[in-house]
Amino acid sequence: MKRIALFAALAALVAAPAWAQSSKATAPLNVDVKAEAKADAKADAATEIKPVMRRLTAKSYEDARECLNKKTNEEIIICAEKFL
Repeated sequence: MKRIALFAALAALVAAPAWAQSSKATAPLNVDVKAEAKADAKADAATEIKPVMRRLTAKSYEDARECLNKKTNEEIIICAEKFL
């Protein structure tokens, strides 16, 4: 029973700093910063590369373990791309 009380007290001491933090965030003084951040986010979203969906072909179901015999990673990647 003493162990349970000790663990409970220890947990309360560890969690106390988290409870003491305030949940209110201060508002920025300059509203232009938000506008710039939104503009940057839109620019980043426009230039973001989206993944290409590839259809499976008959070659996709073949065994590509032969590519692992290549010496460098680049050669392995080039060989494995044939099976996509």
